[in-house]
Amino acid sequence: MRAFFALLVAFLVTVPAAFAAPSSYRLEKLDEGIYAALAVPGRQTSSNALVMECEEDVVVAGAHFTGRAIRDLTAQVAQVTKKPVSSFILTHHHGGYGYIDLDFPPGKDVLMSWQTWKELEQEVREIEFPLIFFNEGLTMKRGGRTIILTNMEAGHSSGDTVVYLPDESILFTSDLFYNGSAGYLGDGHMQEWILALEFLERLKVGKIVPGYGEIGATEDLTAFKKFLKAFFSEVLQMIEEGKTLDQVKREFSLPQYETLPGFQQFLPVNLERAYQDLRSHLGKGEF
Repeated sequence: MRAFFALLVAFLVTVPAAFAAPSSYRLEKLDEGIYAALAVPGRQTSSNALVMECEEDVVVAGAHFTGRAIRDLTAQVAQVTKKPVSSFILTHHHGGYGYIDLDFPPGKDVLMSWQTWKELEQEVREIEFPLIFFNEGLTMKRGGRTIILTNMEAGHSSGDTVVYLPDESILFTSDLFYNGSAGYLGDGHMQEWILALEFLERLKVGKIVPGYGEIGATEDLTAFKKFLKAFFSEVLQMIEEGKTLDQVKREFSLPQYETLPGFQQFLPVNLERAYQDLRSHLGKGEF
């Protein structure tokens, strides 16, 4: 009987670990104290993050943070360092999504561009965490770690922030760059997005952490830019031919990219946004 109860206790102790929900992120080391937190498909997040261990604490950058995603990421960080996560860098926010980016733990600073702050401020939920927003950019010196935040302004969203670690030659683009997939263009600004990618190309960094997909390099970012250019050029040509949005949705074709992951999934919303944005620029004589 004692043996039975001993086995029962052992089983009950191990059940929570055995049946614990798997993490939303997979950490991959980039440099000493620097990790890419790669989104695991089908879990509680849709976007990668960057983890930066500093002298006394940890800074995390990313977007699309549900409460569960934040808990998963914090738990992953605890497996590689005992230092606490003190700050989050929110790289962008999509308006109308009040279930993300508003559940940061109490007492943690959250840094973002002023445009991202304005998007959050318009949600029906109130901001309940310490918030620091900036205009053009912000440089953080945390012990021996230099973290440069740059407001790219309009691109994937209305105020994209990229994170650059000059000493380690690492760049976190968030959703300005999808590695190996088409990505979501629904809040995008097409002309500005291309200009932002061209600027990032010139940095010639060693490692690039995208918003989604595996860790890449400058040539991968360039490949994504070429996809966007091809997509936008096709839409622009149809606009110049006088096609309506409905006609564009029916007739649009880009055979060389149609098997790209996410292409078909996001095609309706991506076409609609590209059509509206490019058409508005065309009316101003900007193309």
